[in-house]
Amino acid sequence: MRPAVRPWILIVSCLLLHGGCTSLFSKKQAKADETQFRVKPPPRLIGPDDVLTITSFTNRLPSGDFIVDSDGAIMYPYIGKVVVTGKQVAEIIDVLIARLKDGYFRNPMLSVTLKSAQNQQFTMFGAVKNPMTYPYVPNITILEALAKAGGLGANADVNEVTIMRKVNGQSLRMRVSIPDIIEGKTPNFFVLPGDIIIVRERAL
Repeated sequence: MRPAVRPWILIVSCLLLHGGCTSLFSKKQAKADETQFRVKPPPRLIGPDDVLTITSFTNRLPSGDFIVDSDGAIMYPYIGKVVVTGKQVAEIIDVLIARLKDGYFRNPMLSVTLKSAQNQQFTMFGAVKNPMTYPYVPNITILEALAKAGGLGANADVNEVTIMRKVNGQSLRMRVSIPDIIEGKTPNFFVLPGDIIIVRERAL
């Protein structure tokens, strides 16, 4: 017949294992520091699949949208292939103007903006009209991101919007109230590439 386990053995075993059990179950998710959310996006370097809008201020040069190819370049009339990957927008303007001046135009005037960053994205989940992953747009704010998703759904809880962000390998969360942002009680802030925005539904 198998001997019964004595109660004091169980107590000692629990005490000995307590430290290990605590280490397994006491890990808490990193608490969000609001300063880690209210930051201006760093300078954006152009990459493949990004879309650049080039605007010419003369009739002799074309304006339009130009997609960066897999080689990190765009094709622009008169000068052909221009490598833009790894450059900031201001640097691309300088490159285009320098190439155009080299035997083609005396005083070319252009502006370049990043229309959308296809190789960087943010995601909208929950009670928005068009929940999906969107190409990142430089300097887009939380309110603009919600508008891009078609706005809030009819059952959206406007006081329960969660932003998830990875900072230095840690997953952080922050909850915000949209009315507080609109009324100026809480500052608006920029969305960053990789952010996940979740809009909860109201409890019925």
